[in-house]
Amino acid sequence: MKVTIKELVGSIKEKLSFSKVATRILKLFENDDLSSYQLAKVIAMDPVLAAYILKISNSPFYNFSGKVKTLSDAITLVGFEEIKKIVIMISAKNAFKVSDDIDRMLWEHSLAVAVGCSVINSSVGVTDDGEAYISGLLHDIGKIVFKKSQLVNYSDIFKTAYESGEEIRILEEKTFGYNHADVGGYLLKEWNFDQEIVDAVSFHHLNFTLKKTADFLKKAALINLSDFIVNNIIGLGKKEASKDYDAVNNLNSARLIGFYTDNPVGLVEDIQHKFMILATAMEG
Repeated sequence: MKVTIKELVGSIKEKLSFSKVATRILKLFENDDLSSYQLAKVIAMDPVLAAYILKISNSPFYNFSGKVKTLSDAITLVGFEEIKKIVIMISAKNAFKVSDDIDRMLWEHSLAVAVGCSVINSSVGVTDDGEAYISGLLHDIGKIVFKKSQLVNYSDIFKTAYESGEEIRILEEKTFGYNHADVGGYLLKEWNFDQEIVDAVSFHHLNFTLKKTADFLKKAALINLSDFIVNNIIGLGKKEASKDYDAVNNLNSARLIGFYTDNPVGLVEDIQHKFMILATAMEG
């Protein structure tokens, strides 16, 4: 008997959730009058989260000249939007709960796609930077649902796709009747994420040959482009990377968002460099 998306997501609710403090922090950002003091006070309720924020604020990713010693300093120097990204990043890592090689690959791939979305978005302005980053970070959360559910055997499907280079969403659809993008969108809706983030995650595997330019389609295309770069050029997600830099400008998703670069090698190196800094800062 086939497992429905609702049953699948329901089976991992206890294993996969954002911390209450992180959820409260994200709600604070809806307040236009939010102060650094208010934000620091709530972040301090989660010592692990606070420590990570200070660690990342002091990393080469931001490259501040002096030592960032307090949460208030970090918030002032980094800014609300960057703090929001860090909170989501740390919460996502906790949700991913890396326990084996598959978990590690999924986490590293997702972090790299988030960085890619941010870098690419900086030149095309599809959305605000925080939303681009968050959409990229959570685009494969559906794979985590598959992986952590005891209702399905997902590891074999993941390994087959990794070894063969076959698209994992095709294998998922053949086996379950839906794919990880469908599952991810469903979960994010359950978690009350903004509908445009839900839609961007749900549709990031479209072929983007349509002429429609709805915002969620552009955000989905942004994920698709970053996902391609991370999978096929950087090689985080596939056993063998193609290193086909010229393909970047020719993707339907790149055309849809009006993206073009004269230096695809430099683009990829920038994404890879920033990913490595964040990955190192997130260790431990």
